[in-house]
Amino acid sequence: MRKKWILIGVLLLMAITPLIDVTKVQAAKVLFDGTSSAEQLKALASINKIRQQMGLDDVKLDPALVKAAINHARYANANFTIKSEGDLSIEVKGREFFTQQTPKERVLTSGFSGEVPEIVETVYMKERAYDEFDMASEINELAVMHDRREVMLTPAVASIGIARVGKSTVIVGAVKSEGVMITPATASVFPYDGMTRVWAGNIYKMNAQQLIQGEATTLTVFSSLRDVADLKAKLSTQAGNRHISIPLSVKKLNSGYGYVLTAQRQLRGDREYTAEVSFQSGGKTLVKKWTFKTSPFLYQLNIDDMPLLSAPPLNIVNGISEVPMRYLFELFGARVEWNKATRTITAEKNGLSLKMTIDDHTAYINGQAVQMNSPPHLYGYATYVPLRFISETFGYDVEYDPIERSVDIWTGLL
Repeated sequence: MRKKWILIGVLLLMAITPLIDVTKVQAAKVLFDGTSSAEQLKALASINKIRQQMGLDDVKLDPALVKAAINHARYANANFTIKSEGDLSIEVKGREFFTQQTPKERVLTSGFSGEVPEIVETVYMKERAYDEFDMASEINELAVMHDRREVMLTPAVASIGIARVGKSTVIVGAVKSEGVMITPATASVFPYDGMTRVWAGNIYKMNAQQLIQGEATTLTVFSSLRDVADLKAKLSTQAGNRHISIPLSVKKLNSGYGYVLTAQRQLRGDREYTAEVSFQSGGKTLVKKWTFKTSPFLYQLNIDDMPLLSAPPLNIVNGISEVPMRYLFELFGARVEWNKATRTITAEKNGLSLKMTIDDHTAYINGQAVQMNSPPHLYGYATYVPLRFISETFGYDVEYDPIERSVDIWTGLL
C-alpha cells in the first residue's frame, strides 16, 4: 500500500511540474534591451518616420555615436536620478562608468571615423526603468517634450546613437558640417502639419494668484541653418463662433537651430489648432502655417476654453451644476467669507456683493433680493453653490454640454 501511495505522489508531482513551468512562463515579463541593435533600429525607424512627416532627411545610426550613447547611458543610470539638475551630459572622473567628460570626447574615444563634428546630446531620466516598453515607444515619449526631441529632430543632425540603460535614455547626434548645410534655409515644425493625437499639456491650478502652472504643450520650430532671429508666432483655435488666441512664450533652442514655443494655457482635447510663425534665417524671412489636432480627453469644467485640470467634480442636482464655493469664487478672483453661525456666504468683487444662505432660494445682489433655482448646499464639509447663477451674477456666460456633461464659462479673464 505504501509503495502505491508513493507511486501516486510521484505521478502527481510529474503532472503538476509542467503546469508550474507554464505559469512561470506566462507570468514572465517581456523586457527590451535598450542597448541592442534590434531596439536601436526600432528607435531609428520611429525617428525617421517623424522626420519624414516633417519633410526632413532620414538620419542613420553611427557605430561610434551608438557606443558613446551606451557608455553615457550607463553613467547616467548609475549617477543621476529624475531629480538631477544641471548639465546631465557632463561626466565626473572617478564616478562609476566614467568614460570621458563631454559628449564630443566620448564620441572621439568611441572610434568616430574622420574629424569629429559638432556633437549634440539628449539625456532623459525617468523615475524607474521602463524596459517593458520597446524603443519605438520610447521615441514617442521623447517626442512629447521639446528638450527631449531636439537632437533627434534637428534638421542639421545627420547621424545619431541611441541607448537606454535602466532609468536613462541617451541620444547623441552629429551635426552636418557647415559646407553641406541645406541652403537656402528651410523651416520645419513639430507637431508637424496634420498631426493628430498631440499632447495637450498638463497645466493645473494651484492657487488663485498663479493660474498657469505645470507642463504645457510645446511647439518646436526648426531651421536648417543656425542663424535664426526675430521670431513671431501665433497659436489659435475656434470654439464655435469664438476665436481663441493662445499666448506663447518663445525661447531659442539650445542648439541654436530654431525656437521652442510654449503654450501658456492648457489646450482643449480633440481640438484643431492653427500655428503661424515667421523668422529670419539664411538671409530671408521663413514663414510657416500649419494645423494639428490634440488627443481626445474631457474635463467637466472649462474657463475661456481652457480645461481646469484640478477642478473638483461637478455635483448635478435636478439638472443644475454645483461646485464648491471657495474654488469657484477664488477662480473668479472674488473675496469670499463664510459665517458658520448663520450659514451665510458673502462674496465681493469690483463693487459687487453677493450674499447667500445654505438651503435658502433667496440671494442678495448688492442688497437686492433675487430668487435662485437651486440654493447652496452642504455636502459633508464642503459648501456647493449653483455654477450658472454665480457665473452670470459676475457677468460671465455659461454653456452646458449635456452629452459630455461639461460646462464652459466665458469670462474674458484669460
